[in-house]
Amino acid sequence: MKDPKGYLTPEQVSKIIDATSNLRDRLILQIMYRCGRRVSEVLLLRKGDILWGDRKVIFTILKRKRPVKELKPVDEDTLKLLNLYVNGNVSLPGVRKKPEGDVLFPITRQYVFKLIRKLGKETGIEKVGDKKLHPHHLRHSFAVHAVRSSIVSAEDLRKLQMYMGHSNISTTAHYLQYSPEELRDFISGMWAKKPTASKLSEFSREKSEKEKGKKQGN
Repeated sequence: MKDPKGYLTPEQVSKIIDATSNLRDRLILQIMYRCGRRVSEVLLLRKGDILWGDRKVIFTILKRKRPVKELKPVDEDTLKLLNLYVNGNVSLPGVRKKPEGDVLFPITRQYVFKLIRKLGKETGIEKVGDKKLHPHHLRHSFAVHAVRSSIVSAEDLRKLQMYMGHSNISTTAHYLQYSPEELRDFISGMWAKKPTASKLSEFSREKSEKEKGKKQGN
């Protein structure tokens, strides 16, 4: 993500997800955000990929030389919604193609693009930073929010790298810049150690003495 403003606030994410009209669409966006997943990884999900007892899901990662299966933990709320969806215990208004066989979400990437643009228009969130609202903004937002709320050590950053599936830690470390509050405190603390205040008073005293000397000379 090259745009420093290219992410949503937690409130904006909730607003977009809550604007969905059925459980299927909500789940697609919620998994993308809460699990930091790409569109393709969510659409490739099969019912057999959900490990209910372990509270984990097997995602297929395509951005490698060959597809890789990776096991990722999922929050309890998302698992409950998945259970409702998989077992057909809810109606799906507006959904023409219901889940059949093992495929969880029988839709296209184009549908997800159109969906999030539509929801963005409805919620008044049509642009994120310099770009139009895009499904990948949910993944970026997850990473930024994780950095702001949970990353306190190099070990935490490594965990985030593993969860997001970044092959290089530098990609994950890039998100550290999106923690302005912590950086502000760091910079303030760094320069607070310098004798700035005493120097200012010293300069003021010197200036005052010089002006006093000029007046006496006149």
